[in-house]
Amino acid sequence: MQGQVYKAHSNTYFVKSDNKLHKCGARGVLKIKGDGISVGDYVKVERGVISEVLPRNNHFIRPNVSNIDVIVAVISAEPKPDFLLVDKLMISAQKEDVEFIIAVNKTDIDDTLVNKVREEYAGLPVKILEVSATTKSGLDQLKELLKGKLSVLAGQSAVGKTSIVNAIFNLNQKVGDLSEKIARGKHTTTRSEIFEFDEYKIVDSPGFAVIEADVDIDQISECYPDYFEHLSECKFRGCHHVSEPDCMVKKLVEQGKLSKSRYQRYLQIYNEIAKRREVYEKN
Repeated sequence: MQGQVYKAHSNTYFVKSDNKLHKCGARGVLKIKGDGISVGDYVKVERGVISEVLPRNNHFIRPNVSNIDVIVAVISAEPKPDFLLVDKLMISAQKEDVEFIIAVNKTDIDDTLVNKVREEYAGLPVKILEVSATTKSGLDQLKELLKGKLSVLAGQSAVGKTSIVNAIFNLNQKVGDLSEKIARGKHTTTRSEIFEFDEYKIVDSPGFAVIEADVDIDQISECYPDYFEHLSECKFRGCHHVSEPDCMVKKLVEQGKLSKSRYQRYLQIYNEIAKRREVYEKN
């Protein structure tokens, strides 16, 4: 039997096959490996035991999920948008070749944020949607983009992720029924689960609200398409756009042609990655 892992708990896995969920165990070697089996994996099952994980399209370590097609970063004017989180989500999407969407929610209350988002991410391969879970404005467009795909809605607490899912699929779920840990900001687990609605699959994964940019220091600029296209114009090959002289990216930031605030967040993410590598090399 072949199927997709919809849920994992300890050493028990729930695999969807032939429109049924099957409770399965796993071979020892798969249980031992840290990324041996992830929610979203396509697997082979023999006699109730997962024997093989089939090749992945992509894989995220934190949270431990695979084969994501779309990441939707949900933001709103209130609470104050965390653009650093949006940048990290975008980096992860770029690295894993996943479609990236920014959904600006609660536009029925405040529609001023949309213009700022468009300025911050101008010219990038990202769709920016204006939506309202309350009035359902813009949700038909978002729903169409998610059709037939495995998607995850990510973002801060209280931006309306669960409300959007409820509105799209005409549900009446309490916040806690679908995404308690994400919606309330109690990030005490990174356990993930797939919820299915006809042709749509939504990953409930609290870890996507506290994601780290899981890239190497030499890969980070490649995850910034607007920086990468100017790399050949920098003086040094492999320029990180940090302290190197004659860096075209820094010049464009100074000239106001690239977002200064986004570049400052880039430096923050770069330093976080550099510190992690330093700790790793010491150990």
